[in-house]
Amino acid sequence: MKKLLLSAIIIILGINLFAQNDSTVTISGQVSDFDGNSIDNCWVALLHENFNPAYQTTTDKTGHYILNGVEKGRYFGMYALRLKEYPRENAVSDEDMRLEFWAWNVFADRDLTINPRYHRLELYGTYAFKTNAGLMIYTRPMSTGKLLAYSKDVVTDKSLAEKIANISVKPEHFKVKVFLDEQSVKVNTVQPIEEFGGDGQITITGYVIQTDFPIEKPDKPYVIIRVEATNTEENEKGENLFFYELKEYK
Repeated sequence: MKKLLLSAIIIILGINLFAQNDSTVTISGQVSDFDGNSIDNCWVALLHENFNPAYQTTTDKTGHYILNGVEKGRYFGMYALRLKEYPRENAVSDEDMRLEFWAWNVFADRDLTINPRYHRLELYGTYAFKTNAGLMIYTRPMSTGKLLAYSKDVVTDKSLAEKIANISVKPEHFKVKVFLDEQSVKVNTVQPIEEFGGDGQITITGYVIQTDFPIEKPDKPYVIIRVEATNTEENEKGENLFFYELKEYK
């Protein structure tokens, strides 16, 4: 009788563990720069819509990170940042400062490998939608070099920087490539969009990028868009990701 009871408990525990594992995923990868150098002690966080961290960790000495036990679902975003190199911290020399990597609209429906690469060009607020003409992608590049041209009082004060510092990238210096699930796609047009900052903030420049959309029905309900950009004026690079939901295949 005791053996039967013990066996039943083991079976129940096994079922519960299986159910728990089935409801969570793992997100892992390696953070590096555009020369392939790993970035250790880098903060990696998966965010709720209110920008509060849902899961967070730091990279090891080889730049690797792992987020275990992530509840399945959609997350507002994910970022990677080595805090001491962030300009507002003023903790390293200017040439060693950099901004952030971002991934947006992250679908955590299965185990994911995300390998952030970032340098001194941050691509922020990326969003995509499909039209009859192809895929339209919005992103807003921000330049570390242009930020550092201002005084330290401006660089280290967020509210002041938003009112004074124009860190947009000029159209003639903005070069971009786009990949869908790591397949390079043709960039047809790149249009600058002047955005009014509001509340005393300066006008900023974003871009709408139109690309081809040669995607057949995949084995998942989304395609991962990777935008890779260069600011030739400051010799800066940056990239980010956007998980585009394929509603047409639902």
